[in-house]
Amino acid sequence: MLMDCNMVTKDGKKMMYLISLGVNKDCEDYDAIWTELKRRMAAVSIPIVRVDWVLYDDNGKAHDYSDFLFYAQKFEIGMGFIMGILDEHELRSNLEFCNFFNGDAYKNDPKRYKAEDSLETTKQFIQKFHPNEIW
Repeated sequence: MLMDCNMVTKDGKKMMYLISLGVNKDCEDYDAIWTELKRRMAAVSIPIVRVDWVLYDDNGKAHDYSDFLFYAQKFEIGMGFIMGILDEHELRSNLEFCNFFNGDAYKNDPKRYKAEDSLETTKQFIQKFHPNEIW
């Protein structure tokens, strides 16, 4: 999944706490997995919402990421959601990608985005500490 990490809204505001999610299209429970992910997004106190607005790169080119990009208003909500879905074997084993873009709320430099590949980090952790688990 490619995403320009310098994305801003049309008025120049940086998007913080972005979550990119992709379910493996080959999995047999594709629709059920997406339904559960959306249910969990709606269940938090401040719901995680789909990014259905356009984001712009450094050249002013518009990009639509509404298929897989979501927004959490607070760091704790975004990270709590990520940790919750990665804690469930059924969910994490069917994800194609799972990234958390943690923008800096106190700096205006949109280039400060740092994408954390949460799914890959979880795979490494499980391989190290739970080598018998089948991914």
